[in-house]
Amino acid sequence: MSPEQIFALIAALTAEPDPEAFATLKAGGADPAYPVTVAPCARPVAPTEIDGKTVICGTIEVPFDHRAPDGPKIDIAFNLYKAHSLSPQPDPVIYLHGGPGDGTVSRVARTIGFFEHLRGRRDIIAIDERGVDSSAPEMDCYTTLGDQLGDVVDARLQGLEMTVLEQDFISECLAELDAKGIDISLINTEQNAMDVPAVMSALGYDSYNIYGISYGTKLTMEILRQDPPGIRAAVIDGNAPPWLPLYSMFWQSHSAPIQLSLAPCERDPVCAEAYPDITARTFALYETLGEAPVDGPNGQIDPGTLWGVIDQRVDVTGSYKAITPYIPLMVTQLEQGDTTIIDQILSGALPPEPATYSAEAARAAALAAGLSNAEMARVEAMLSAAEHIEIAESTVDRAAQELEGSLDADARDTTLAEIFDDRLAAAIRALPDQAARLAVGRDYLDLRFEEPSAARLVTLIETHMTGETAEALSGLAHQLDAAEVTRVFELIRDDNEATVQDVEGALQLYLYACQEDFADGWNSSEKFSRLIAEDGAWGPLMQEAIVDMVASFETACPLFEKHPREDWTSVGSSDRPVLSMNGELDTQTAGVWGELAVQDYSDAQVVMVPESGHGTIRFSQCAKDITAAFIEDPEGALDTSCVEDLRLPVMLPDGTMHPLPY
Repeated sequence: MSPEQIFALIAALTAEPDPEAFATLKAGGADPAYPVTVAPCARPVAPTEIDGKTVICGTIEVPFDHRAPDGPKIDIAFNLYKAHSLSPQPDPVIYLHGGPGDGTVSRVARTIGFFEHLRGRRDIIAIDERGVDSSAPEMDCYTTLGDQLGDVVDARLQGLEMTVLEQDFISECLAELDAKGIDISLINTEQNAMDVPAVMSALGYDSYNIYGISYGTKLTMEILRQDPPGIRAAVIDGNAPPWLPLYSMFWQSHSAPIQLSLAPCERDPVCAEAYPDITARTFALYETLGEAPVDGPNGQIDPGTLWGVIDQRVDVTGSYKAITPYIPLMVTQLEQGDTTIIDQILSGALPPEPATYSAEAARAAALAAGLSNAEMARVEAMLSAAEHIEIAESTVDRAAQELEGSLDADARDTTLAEIFDDRLAAAIRALPDQAARLAVGRDYLDLRFEEPSAARLVTLIETHMTGETAEALSGLAHQLDAAEVTRVFELIRDDNEATVQDVEGALQLYLYACQEDFADGWNSSEKFSRLIAEDGAWGPLMQEAIVDMVASFETACPLFEKHPREDWTSVGSSDRPVLSMNGELDTQTAGVWGELAVQDYSDAQVVMVPESGHGTIRFSQCAKDITAAFIEDPEGALDTSCVEDLRLPVMLPDGTMHPLPY
């Protein structure tokens, strides 16, 4: 942040609320059929946003069944991020998230981070889809969670088979929801699609654009099928068309990245001569290693090791490893029992680390250039200033979040107990992996049965957290008086949200997948086995291993009644402008599904992005620029030439790098 931005931030955080800011929403929204209730945004909002000034959050009441508008209601949670322009375009972009067991409204800063490239001229709206996270608070199975989460956590951490436990958990949760009078048959994509135009009407927009990722593409395609008024254009990124039996084709999400990323080698004469039939040989290598693993200096190289290297070039968090150039030589070596390249990959020596601009590197470069003492003194002054700037920016960010939290607490008369509980929950959600979250979740829930004690809170923190997070939380715990400690333990008994996120996410996914996608044999393990065998890319050993990917659905889905839409699996059509974006390395939704998604769309463009995974805008500025250009002018000629620069070269047997065609 510049000093001017810091001054403006403090002024905005401490100023009286602007009565004109979001006045229509604060007054109940633009459409009385769908009332809006404004609520504080999930913290931390600062330093990237200012609640009530640059972003506003809340809920929109819509019919639980849009065909019975006078019946029960459900609240759809939203964030509305104002465009940066003082003269914005009237058609915003609404983001439809994936999962669907993974909402977005509680992640204020992270969500808009994906869409800043579209925000220059347009508002951005994010929602939690019905039945998911903040759009489903009444659907939390607290009794079931309280009874079974400890067992679920223990089983997962020990790697135990949980088939019966999962069935018990799901069946009891469904019974709990039924006892509340919740008709889960209405938690479906068709009703979800009807929510979107209702949300946009409530927020006051006559025209809008859609950006769907993963399940959000399926939802977008259903909205296009329904064709409500107001849709200007749509981007579908990481496609999951409902007219494909995707759960029975999930193997293709792991074969397509191999085929798509090795196809340029097959097309290039030099590469093809060096590595003939490299795609088929790569698939065959999995079978070879299954029968005879290769011994390397760090252990055996088996199919799982190869899978980890090739399949995990990208992941759903947006991380990326530039392994593709080395795959043909790695495969060739492993066929000969040589582990040189794969050992370098596993050790982190490949791909080479990108050049970094550390103080040490800059100082070494300056010395190597033969600068004089006076010139080196200026270099040292610059490096010192850079270090202070980095420290200052971190301090500003942290202080802004603390100021925002303090002001928010004052405004809501929040006690120190609530602040501690909120920050503890946020810290648990921020832990890097599921096992860590479940481990602290188990101990967190066990505190329900303990006598209130600040020392027990500190033990929990120091057992599972480190660094500044642990220090800040422990310091806050020591500030709690006896009454506040008691209140924290009450909140622990009442609030399981942070500890059950992973379990609830699976349940939310089952609500959609089991009722829609696993109806009438459209998806099944038997169909999975038949389709993967008919395709023939994967050999028998891998076919048997990969089919386990649908095992959890085979366990869960018999517990659900089936409620597919009548023409759910028929190919959709639309005349709206649609941009289909797909990543070559996507292991969640196969890149080849993008063409199939728009096969009957009359105004569609398809872009395949090399070296990109699920949700292309996570991986390159090129993808962001293409989507921004499309939203700006959906009917115009789209320049996609930047994708050609993303194609990586290939390493030839002599160690040289050879460029490949796009």
